Amino acid sequence: MTPESPRNRRADSTAGKELDISLEVVILLVFGVFMLIFGLLLFRIHTGELPYSPDSTYGLFLVIVAFQIITMGKTPFGDLRRSWPIIIIGISTAVIGMLACFVPGPVSALVRSLVGVLLFAGGIALLLQLFFSAEKARIWLKVPGILRQLTLACILVYVMSIILGMVTLLPGITTDRETAVLLIVYGISFFYLSWCIQKVSRVYPPSETKAQVGSQ
Repeated sequence: MTPESPRNRRADSTAGKELDISLEVVILLVFGVFMLIFGLLLFRIHTGELPYSPDSTYGLFLVIVAFQIITMGKTPFGDLRRSWPIIIIGISTAVIGMLACFVPGPVSALVRSLVGVLLFAGGIALLLQLFFSAEKARIWLKVPGILRQLTLACILVYVMSIILGMVTLLPGITTDRETAVLLIVYGISFFYLSWCIQKVSRVYPPSETKAQVGSQ
């Protein structure tokens, strides 16, 4: 047997290393990709080049929201403890979303209103929590660096949620092209937020934070 070269050992070590990225960041990236693709395609949908089913779009959005609720207890209105009622709400949301995807039409008004309320009211609720919670922006803004960027990223996502919630509930207030631009900005803001959260988790590891809190 020939001895394994240092290069091969480094390659094996790299190949076997698990990617250090949280489920929250992954879901935010999925939201970002969803909004970005939707925004880009909406330009061609507007001209009639591509077919479009609003129910399927709303339904897919609800399925992604439901997955976030079920796996992490993160709702459009804030973080909640993962209990059976929360899981049931998440599953019910997923069922409504899948019905809208499979059978467009019968639940059109329901899914549009539901998505609009989740975006509009959820964005307002999260924005208020960001500034009035003693553990969020009040502390983050005092620390220079990534925490200030995290605050900015949250503001961008929440404000865009509010705007797009209004567009969903009142579709006549913007043109398709304007909505497409808003969706692209929304998608980019999700990418920015996911990067900030990933960066924060590396600068302030949860294990070290808990140890510091426990020692006080």
